[in-house]
Amino acid sequence: MEDSPQKEFYSLNNAEAQRTYVGVRRAKDWVGFFLPHLKPGFNLLDCGCGVGSITLDLAELVEPGQVIGIDMDEGQLEIARVNARERGLTNVSFEPGNVYELRFDSGTFDAVLAHTLLYHLSDPLRALKELRRVLKPGGIAAISDDDFDTVTISPDHPLVKRITNIWKNVVLFNGGSPFYSRNLRGLMLEAGFTRTEGFAVAAEQYGRLEETRRMANVMHHQMNDPALVNLVVSQGWATKEEMDEMLKWLHDWGERPDAFMAIMYCAALGWNE
Repeated sequence: MEDSPQKEFYSLNNAEAQRTYVGVRRAKDWVGFFLPHLKPGFNLLDCGCGVGSITLDLAELVEPGQVIGIDMDEGQLEIARVNARERGLTNVSFEPGNVYELRFDSGTFDAVLAHTLLYHLSDPLRALKELRRVLKPGGIAAISDDDFDTVTISPDHPLVKRITNIWKNVVLFNGGSPFYSRNLRGLMLEAGFTRTEGFAVAAEQYGRLEETRRMANVMHHQMNDPALVNLVVSQGWATKEEMDEMLKWLHDWGERPDAFMAIMYCAALGWNE
């Protein structure tokens, strides 16, 4: 009997937090290193597309090429479909999919993207091999993920380290790799890509009131999610009272006139030549 598809856990599992967090992302800011390599007529696969904010920008760039976005969250996929209809895009579709076992034939796509997906996975190398499999000869893959060691929050406060450590612990507990992305070039070569290029992306930055307020809201929803609170408390990473203290600090931080936050993403391109 064949093994069932490998399952993974998306650590940012609060639905409202997901949509608020990723819904504003645009391709020019988050995957600008990828865009010069795309051409009209390209067929493109976006893995872990979420609500499709980046996917739809890519669909406009490669039109009349076909774009498929896959994700394991049907709720986010439905939002992506609605957004595609509102933008009048007919060359893009969204469907459930597992990056470890893509339904597509080998050599189907001119380009593939996995943005903020692989760090949730226990086996990024396996995912990269599968992405290379569905690429045409000469095709290009773009990968980008947070490096959790680059989280910067100001003003400094003892709770900042507690909060960031909780996030690292949650991702690690769920089988993810919060520091893997600095090694993307080597991993892509190991997966069989013939050459790679590496990039740093600094799109995630919060330095205006509306931005810090939005990020505080995202973190508040996630850290107040009962499943996460139960996990944190059961693992002894923090007490419920300490979590409540963190939530209050996050709210106050989001309203501060001097609040700032940034996270660097490590990214890479790989060619299937």
